[in-house]
Amino acid sequence: MPEIEKHTPNETLPTSSWQELQVVRVLYKNALGAIIGSAFIIAIATYVLSKIYPTIGLLTWFVLGQVLNLTRYYTQHLFSVNPKRFPPLIWLKLHRGLTFLSGGMYGVLAVYFFSTEHPLYQLLVILLTCGMGVAGSGTHSADAITYRLFLFASVLPMMARSLWEATEVHYGLTAMMVLLLIVMINAANQSRNILLDNFRMTESLQYRATHDGLVGLLNRHEFEKRFNTFMNSTNDEVITSMIFIDLDNFKVLNDSYGHQEGDKALIKIGEIIRHSIRKSDTAARFGGDEFMIFIQSDSAQEAKKVANKILDKINHFQNTMKETPSVLGASIGIAFTKGNKTTYEDMLRAADQACYEAKSNGKGSICLKGLVDQPQ
Repeated sequence: MPEIEKHTPNETLPTSSWQELQVVRVLYKNALGAIIGSAFIIAIATYVLSKIYPTIGLLTWFVLGQVLNLTRYYTQHLFSVNPKRFPPLIWLKLHRGLTFLSGGMYGVLAVYFFSTEHPLYQLLVILLTCGMGVAGSGTHSADAITYRLFLFASVLPMMARSLWEATEVHYGLTAMMVLLLIVMINAANQSRNILLDNFRMTESLQYRATHDGLVGLLNRHEFEKRFNTFMNSTNDEVITSMIFIDLDNFKVLNDSYGHQEGDKALIKIGEIIRHSIRKSDTAARFGGDEFMIFIQSDSAQEAKKVANKILDKINHFQNTMKETPSVLGASIGIAFTKGNKTTYEDMLRAADQACYEAKSNGKGSICLKGLVDQPQ
């Protein structure tokens, strides 16, 4: 038998997309607290700085800051209501842009409201700007780009303004802010790595709970769960087909050439099934040498086309088994029904019976069985 690479769980998972979605969920979950905090801080800073700065400038800054907070809140609300409205990457880019603007609001303090004549107010601006950079590590560290955009937009203008003062004290402050940037970026990276490790662990556990460890298809329990979910959302005009695949002579292969060769064959069959179905179809290893697929379409003939494709590929595969005799084959039974009234147990029973009839007809064949009167 040709050498087959063993399937591992991560090979069938869109890992980067799944993790990206989890990162987006964390960012938007943390966004509400950050928005509320930002609204209060902008209000307090406006009130305190109004003692020494013209009202018009501060009022403009206040209004722009609160409009930005309202925009962030509206975006967070849209995500919480329907996260599937946009792909995760779009949500992520939107969050990054708004977070950058939010950081820039604090950077504006250093450019326009850094009082040389009033040391206490100057200290307020420094502490406020740097403090927000520190606080941001708790809400934005799930995404390195988001946090750095916020940190640089808020702290870098403060560093430039401090250098502009050209005093030893301000040089010292700038050096401390550089150290702050390095420390906070490192801390945020550590937090992000821990978060991603947790995501990967969760993903692995979820995968193992729902997939067969050898072939990478769904396991029996998850297959039943998804079948029932799909049936509950099916309209009366859709044809649902269940395909039952039972390998022929698999015991002969196992007994004659060992379980290792049998496992290689099962892995290959799993690959054949995975590459023969549509993205909307669902496939599982039912147990042992049995596999299941369910398909929703306009006609049961769609399921038969898939079954024929799988059977042809299995027959081609057995002809390539040079190290062992070509004994492996498959018998396939298909049960189909219209609408959503049929139970999983009835479909399974009918598909199993159709597969039994296919074996009785001489193996290597397909039998189609309708649970209701449907044209075949």
